[in-house]
Amino acid sequence: MRFIQFIAITSALLLLAPRAESTTGLSEFKPCRIGGIPMSVVAECAQFTVSFTHGLPLPQTAGLAETTEPKTIPEQLTLHIAKISARSNQPAKDPVALLAGGPGQAATESWSQIQSAFYPTLANRDVYLIDQRGTGKSARMDCTTPDDDSLALEPEEIRKTAQRCYEEQPLATQWFTTSVAVRDLNAVRQALNIDQWNLYGVSYGTRVALHYLRRYPQHTRSVILDAVVAPEKPLGPEVPVHAQLALDALFERCKTNPGCATAFPQLQQKTQGLFDDLKNQSRTVRFENVSRGVVESMDFTVEHLAGTVRLLSYSAYGTAILPSMLYDAATNNNLAPFARQANMLTSQLGGSLATAMHATVFCTEDAPRISITNKEALQKTYLGDSVIETTKASCDPWPQGVVDDDFFEPVVSDIAVLALSGAVDPITPPAYAALAIKSLRNSRHIVNDHQGHTQAPLGCMPTIMSQFIESADPASLQTECLERLTPPALFIDANGPLP
Repeated sequence: MRFIQFIAITSALLLLAPRAESTTGLSEFKPCRIGGIPMSVVAECAQFTVSFTHGLPLPQTAGLAETTEPKTIPEQLTLHIAKISARSNQPAKDPVALLAGGPGQAATESWSQIQSAFYPTLANRDVYLIDQRGTGKSARMDCTTPDDDSLALEPEEIRKTAQRCYEEQPLATQWFTTSVAVRDLNAVRQALNIDQWNLYGVSYGTRVALHYLRRYPQHTRSVILDAVVAPEKPLGPEVPVHAQLALDALFERCKTNPGCATAFPQLQQKTQGLFDDLKNQSRTVRFENVSRGVVESMDFTVEHLAGTVRLLSYSAYGTAILPSMLYDAATNNNLAPFARQANMLTSQLGGSLATAMHATVFCTEDAPRISITNKEALQKTYLGDSVIETTKASCDPWPQGVVDDDFFEPVVSDIAVLALSGAVDPITPPAYAALAIKSLRNSRHIVNDHQGHTQAPLGCMPTIMSQFIESADPASLQTECLERLTPPALFIDANGPLP
């Protein structure tokens, strides 16, 4: 989908609960399956009715969206909740709430991919998954723009696509922001008779966790921030720079690895040549669509290459295959592996990301703070500086939503916080976590070498997280086991790394 593809380049349980009285808006938890096929898992699910606006006034904004028909502002909204029960018969009274990334991912849909990280925690604590409003089964906000093999990066085309997406939304989008979502989360807590949450937020979910900590410190016992989005930092203007730094780190790693350096001489220069060639002329590429089992053709552009390199850089496993893919494409004109990956990644994003909810959050909380002050630095990156212009174009039709007055200020707290970063994260680098915890006086920051985005499932990190949640004492954590955490070896060819 054009808008989804653009977002991909620019931009993030259960013991049965007691039967609730109908006045709380919480239904009875019943057995269910969550996550996508074939990775669905057993859980228990319930529905919870919240106020649509929480009494928050309509923001005063201008834009193309004002020319469309007025959107519906209902009194209530139904949230989807799942619970994974602790293995203990007497779990702790302070469960974990998982806050998904994106923005636009649903907690219930992402659980199957990260559940292994919480196996130690589930020994003694329940985990709740609340689909944030606008995602999953909580009034998901999607777009039905037609599929297209090309990336629509011309600003005017992006603007029109975004306008169509906005016009498709039946509900007033202004109340689908982080400031409103944290009020939903607290309402769920009250309905479940939980005094305090232990929060785990990943990527955009760290923004939600930090703002909940700001609004409801008395109901927050501990917070884990994985791939941190600092309140002071808008996502967008620095993405090309951080993505380039991550790629440069890979080039340097290849140079110092005898097998990689021998197999792929002058990898950095050849990669730059590949990008330059595609900027001048796209290429027709035939590739196997693995999801459909057919051979297809696509007009492969420099935007396809840049977007695929960036998304593969999110994980150490994706990074491990990049040298061989880049060298083969540059020296043998073999772009089929990149075309195949581009097709798979954009398809996966299209299924996992609630596109209109993503746009609402991004265009409210990030885009208005974006300014081009480092144009020359952006032009030197493989993503370039056009991402800023097209980002702003995508938000022209989108009305800004509800934002608390202190939303962009540092969060000041003495509550226990554990921040996790990958040293080569291409979008939320360790510097963002370091900035966020400056005013978090009871915090600790763990940085894993050669790792990308999301640390929770890696090595012994699940045990460390469990110990942190149990103790709520970051200073006492024993992290020596992370010294054994090493990235996957770099692939020399399709068969894998050298013996």
